Amino acid sequence: MCPVFDEAKKHMTFREVWVGCLLGMLFLIFAIYQESLTDANIIEIMPIRQFWYGVQQNIRTYGGTLTAFLLAVGLPRLICCEHEYRTDCLIKTSAKGNIVTWQSKVLFTVLYCFVVVFIIGASSLMMNCNLFSFKGALQPVETCVYFSDSALPPMSNIAYCVLQYLFLFLGALYYAGFALLIAALTRRTALTIFLCGASYLVCVLYEYVGYMFSGMADYILGFFYRFGFGGYLLQASYSWNSYVGAGEWSDVWKPILLVVTMILLEFSGLWLIWRRKARK
Repeated sequence: MCPVFDEAKKHMTFREVWVGCLLGMLFLIFAIYQESLTDANIIEIMPIRQFWYGVQQNIRTYGGTLTAFLLAVGLPRLICCEHEYRTDCLIKTSAKGNIVTWQSKVLFTVLYCFVVVFIIGASSLMMNCNLFSFKGALQPVETCVYFSDSALPPMSNIAYCVLQYLFLFLGALYYAGFALLIAALTRRTALTIFLCGASYLVCVLYEYVGYMFSGMADYILGFFYRFGFGGYLLQASYSWNSYVGAGEWSDVWKPILLVVTMILLEFSGLWLIWRRKARK
């Protein structure tokens, strides 16, 4: 585990990571402030079902966007720093330098994704549930994002929110793999951050204006959105059978299998690129 801790120490010296954390914290503070403006009378009359559906929507939108931002800002230099700081030559001198360095970066990436999603999840649930004092948290789910209500297995509102964050974690790993691949190919931190950010913005844009497309254009764009990292971060990809409306829970294993496969392919591709670059 020592190489992973070394990567963590190195990661804490990156200025863009601290800037990203600061902006993310400001975003959370602003969101908490907006929630605090909610009229107490409205809170009293708001149905529990509507409140928890709103919590789910916040996880899907704000949670996905904040996760993508922190990953796009925090991960690229993890790969690019070896080239930018000219330490890649030192890695080559060790017999197992390439494999150990690659493994430590991948393990740190998984840990980083988990910490980001956990902090966002804990902050979001505390922020939203503070108004209701977790009222209805253990009640069965009545309405849920992207799934047919009747198709869900028995679970509580809070359990479904935790499930959403597990989905978000898979989307984070998918997006992180993409960011590391771009970083390994370009070996330029600023360029990688720009490309990752632009890619996610395209996904968000399609989320809002996708209905304007039709025919083959809608099919192609919808395919790349739903089966790409954008659909997984925004959790549109888990309703496998439906482009609009709710999908069936019985099919959820299909998008999960797909995203796990894509994550493994991304990190395998990262190893191939990493090894090829090291030989030059």
